[in-house]
Amino acid sequence: MRLNRMVKYEGDGMELERILGGQILFLGCFILGYHSGNMDTALAQKYLQVIASIIAHLLASQGFELACIAICTAVKSKKLPVLKLKEKYKLSLYVLLLTIPITVCCGHLLVREELLMLWMAYALVRYLQWKCQPTTITYGEALACSFAEGYLFQVIPPGGDYEGLVEAIRAAAMSRRTVFPVRRLFVVFPRSLHCPRSLETFNKNDERLPRLEQCASLPDIIRHVAGVCNRVYRNTVYKIRRHPTDPRPVHVVCATPINTLWMVLQKRAVYTPMAKADEEEIAASFCATLPSIIRNSPELRDKCELVYYDDTNPNENLAERLLAKIQEIEPNYENFTWDQ
Repeated sequence: MRLNRMVKYEGDGMELERILGGQILFLGCFILGYHSGNMDTALAQKYLQVIASIIAHLLASQGFELACIAICTAVKSKKLPVLKLKEKYKLSLYVLLLTIPITVCCGHLLVREELLMLWMAYALVRYLQWKCQPTTITYGEALACSFAEGYLFQVIPPGGDYEGLVEAIRAAAMSRRTVFPVRRLFVVFPRSLHCPRSLETFNKNDERLPRLEQCASLPDIIRHVAGVCNRVYRNTVYKIRRHPTDPRPVHVVCATPINTLWMVLQKRAVYTPMAKADEEEIAASFCATLPSIIRNSPELRDKCELVYYDDTNPNENLAERLLAKIQEIEPNYENFTWDQ
């Protein structure tokens, strides 16, 4: 859930600051002109007190809305986003804490019948804004859709001379006389958003732990895409090596658009619209959208799995996460043979 504005300014942040500053200056001059330039200290103090009181009430209304959103989000995700909200609305919280004492000192009640009506009117206005706002998608949702169309639908369903991912894995298992525990593509989403050139980078230094080893890829897939003829899609295969059991090959890739996002965020000064991008919000949106796309598509369903991996946690091991996912899909995979 997210807050939307009825009018969205398309310029950069500095231009918007100048526009809002100009509004404040214009209204201040208008008030001064209304009193013919004869504004004494007492009148100026009265205006400041009224403005502070209105700001406190408007921020309180917004806080009530955010509290409702937080409760709904917590019920849906079973995780209370308190810290995230505090960081995002920190400045508004400071202004609210400053204006409340001013409001109280001026003799205004914080809670009275008129204020409850104001909160109700604010909620009605917000509802009208939501109804008038065109449907928008988040950056994470767009990345998930782009990844699905640009990669998953190219390498998983059959098409032309390509018989599809499931058949490609089966043929590889037969030719190599090895066992793929599951005939699916695993898409790794690293929490840091950084996708290394090889997933072996995620291996731990402890040789006793399961580790990934790159091996021969599946046959290349040739597609004609967006004016590019004979574009090559290569599907990398890794072995999960465990001691003392035999290694298990798996078809696994990183979510490459996420790595592009990571590179963009390293250059926020160049990509100014991304200067204040919320990485956690983008990640959560991507991880919620991609599984939904996979579930809704008969061509992808049961052929692709998203694996979230916290590469910032030194105790997390990608090979173990993949084994846990395989165990979840095929509890009896240890007993499979290469010709099954």
